[in-house]
Amino acid sequence: MTPPLLDARALAAAVVGPIAQVESVQGFAGNQTFRLQTVSGETVYLKSGDTVEAEARACERARSVGVPAPQILVVEPTYLICAEVPGSASSAEAVITELGRGLRRLHEIRGDDGSWAERLLQLIERLDVLAGIMPDDLAQRLRVIIPPFVATVADVEPVLLHCDLHPRHLYAVGNELTGVIDWGDTMYGDPLFDIARFSMSGDVPTKALLAGYGLSTAGLEKTLSMYRVLWCLMALHAEHRAGGDWFAAHVTTMTNELTA
Repeated sequence: MTPPLLDARALAAAVVGPIAQVESVQGFAGNQTFRLQTVSGETVYLKSGDTVEAEARACERARSVGVPAPQILVVEPTYLICAEVPGSASSAEAVITELGRGLRRLHEIRGDDGSWAERLLQLIERLDVLAGIMPDDLAQRLRVIIPPFVATVADVEPVLLHCDLHPRHLYAVGNELTGVIDWGDTMYGDPLFDIARFSMSGDVPTKALLAGYGLSTAGLEKTLSMYRVLWCLMALHAEHRAGGDWFAAHVTTMTNELTA
């Protein structure tokens, strides 16, 4: 569900001082995000939603291993305020390779927020709520194919995941990676899940990421494909819960992966 409207100006002013300008930023239907410029010229972001506390913890843990996540200025149960990340969105190969090196460090952070296998299987158990959004034949294929796959990754030691890595979430100044933004989907699970999500960006960016990460995907093609399917299914559930309507692209990706 869409979170209640917040007085972004007043909340931010209490942390960073008088606010000169407030601008709503388009994003996931389940969040509200605002860009705020202070009278002194500083820019901060305020984000509301039910995952902000987990997002703030993930940013701090990522920064502790040198991954340039946003600096969190304050976090409350319903919102966080973070500093602006320097630079602008970048898809430069050098930046993506640096992301790969950082992602390797991120994936050394162990943790557990519940069974990875159970989290994935719940996506299948709740397929009925997507009736009318997902074709019946696709839903039936998922019920048959996904549980045996999940059994093969059930013993993975969970690590910190970003869960929505793609070039639009990478900021840089020149070829220097200055920020990895939008940690709202973070969780603990199989590191290959992050690799699979990023691989949806295309072959060239994926090769750059893997070069930095130090990973060959030989023999992992099926695992990555199944994780792309599960990422799309996860995104469908989230969009549906938030009252959004961005469904068709995810359904198309799942269908293509299962017919490849």
